[in-house]
Amino acid sequence: MIVEYTIQGEINASVQVGDNVYFSLKTLDSSYETSSEFTYSGIIDSIAKGLSSSVISVEVDNYNNVPGGSNYQSVDINDYFLFFSKDSSVNINRIKGYYANVTMKNDSNDKAELFTVGAEIQPSSK
Repeated sequence: MIVEYTIQGEINASVQVGDNVYFSLKTLDSSYETSSEFTYSGIIDSIAKGLSSSVISVEVDNYNNVPGGSNYQSVDINDYFLFFSKDSSVNINRIKGYYANVTMKNDSNDKAELFTVGAEIQPSSK
């Protein structure tokens, strides 16, 4: 069965067909949207990237465990965090390349501190 997720704005450039998709219901914790329980949704079947939104089609095995299914009643994608992971049999190494661009945003009006950020990167042409 195919389920489609419509994502507003740009999606991560490294998302591709064959990636695994996970989701998590957002909860409010000290005015921050957080989540601690992740559910496997399926494998990306196709991606239609647009200027203001994109549609990700995901092949799912169990419709009950997707947003809008019987275990997750809300069909509003804004109620969920979506995540993806690479197939470890194909992408078995670290991030490759020489350039990375990272944007971190705090949507709270309160002061927040970032303790640490780490990355494991391997040059791609050596």
